[in-house]
Amino acid sequence: MDVKKNILIVEDDFFVTRAYTIKFEKENFNVSSVGDGEAAIEFLKKNFLPDLIMLDLMIPKKSGFEVLKEIKNDNSWKKIPVVILSNLGQEEDMKKGSELGAVDYILKAETNIEEVVARIKKFL
Repeated sequence: MDVKKNILIVEDDFFVTRAYTIKFEKENFNVSSVGDGEAAIEFLKKNFLPDLIMLDLMIPKKSGFEVLKEIKNDNSWKKIPVVILSNLGQEEDMKKGSELGAVDYILKAETNIEEVVARIKKFL
């Protein structure tokens, strides 16, 4: 039997989190979520490590970029694929995300939930 993959959603919009949680659970993933950057780091320190992190950039307390940098600078976390899901669509934001180690950069406004799930599955 397949072991369920674990996804951590770091997103401050309740409705976005809820929509993705429902969709990923239907696709047979375990989903955890946190609403800000500090909570994301705390989650990684205290819980099992997820198989993938879906990270918004515009989140309270610590930006997504700060969280990404911290993840990629930590030996026990740096292998976790991080997919950025954001409304920040500027070329420099996308470049920065890639330079900091994100495996994909998805624009919320331009991508439907099915496509996001398909792109995330590539990394699991």
